[in-house]
Amino acid sequence: MDFLERVAQYPVADGEAGIFWLGQAGFLIKTAGGRRIVIDPYFSDCVRRLIPEEGDGFKRLMPPVCRAQDLQPDVLLISHEHNDHFDVDAVEDLVGPHTQVYTNAPVAEQMARMGVDMGQVHVLRKGDRVELEECGLLTVDCDHGELAPEALGFLLDFGFARLYYAGDTALTPQRLQVPLSVHPEVAILPINGAFGNMDGVDAAKYAGMLGCRVCIPCHFWTFPLHHGDPQQILDHIPAAAPECRLVLLCQGEAYRMTR
Repeated sequence: MDFLERVAQYPVADGEAGIFWLGQAGFLIKTAGGRRIVIDPYFSDCVRRLIPEEGDGFKRLMPPVCRAQDLQPDVLLISHEHNDHFDVDAVEDLVGPHTQVYTNAPVAEQMARMGVDMGQVHVLRKGDRVELEECGLLTVDCDHGELAPEALGFLLDFGFARLYYAGDTALTPQRLQVPLSVHPEVAILPINGAFGNMDGVDAAKYAGMLGCRVCIPCHFWTFPLHHGDPQQILDHIPAAAPECRLVLLCQGEAYRMTR
């Protein structure tokens, strides 16, 4: 059974959502109503193409779970303009006729230049709230430094549970006050420890500060230069976040978020 067949056949009842890891920092969320919310999918090898001076440092090491044109998201969330989050070689295939895109201004500006239908693109700033069909979306601050000052994090409130997608961020508590005050039940955190992001030690500490009951690490094993060692968070989360369950997913695997 291929990935899209598994998604289609994955049962999601009321009070549940299926969270599939697409690899890198990408996720697909399947709702009880069958809608697909996709966050930061990376399907091409555009990072290596766009940074040739790094040679194989940004070569894609893991194949995509499916073809971009077959994903057909209802909602596409893009946290910022770096190309492992905003895949410029795949975005035109990802945005179908019914896809609604929510992103920051730099990404929206690039999409306009690419000819994407801007009637489907919604520009968000930190602190904006949007009501999607089966959840509420709140954009929150993250600290990606000068690399992407308008980078966003996402808080998705499904009513029965809240999912926090941290995006690319360092562990800078003064910039992370909103998610820290919300105490989301599930947190998706980067662990690569490069380019301004927290590593596995920081992510374990942050999970404890958030008080989340589930932590899903991401942003590792896609590029040689991105680093990322999941053993770090495995070693540190028992002491740093003893009430938190660590969920390590392989590409295409799902976690069932429940009440």
